[in-house]
Amino acid sequence: MAVSAFRHVAVEGPIGAGKTALARTLAERLDARAVLEEPEANAFLEDFYADMPRYALPMQLRFLAGRVEQTRSNQALGVAMIQDRTCYED
Repeated sequence: MAVSAFRHVAVEGPIGAGKTALARTLAERLDARAVLEEPEANAFLEDFYADMPRYALPMQLRFLAGRVEQTRSNQALGVAMIQDRTCYED
């Protein structure tokens, strides 16, 4: 498959299904950039586990904002990408 045939492939699914592993494998085989979720960059994650009802929305919005930024920056560079989770899931 020629890399120029695609620009953005999204891998979606539930937690623990293997999205990250699949995204990494596809990116390597297709010479594309793996765009992965960055939970360590979410300042609300620790608070969420301490008080889920209070921090569920802020945490999810932060993940959404991060995914939108990842998508925009990679599209601006014009690189082919395999993304585990997209803003459309949020």
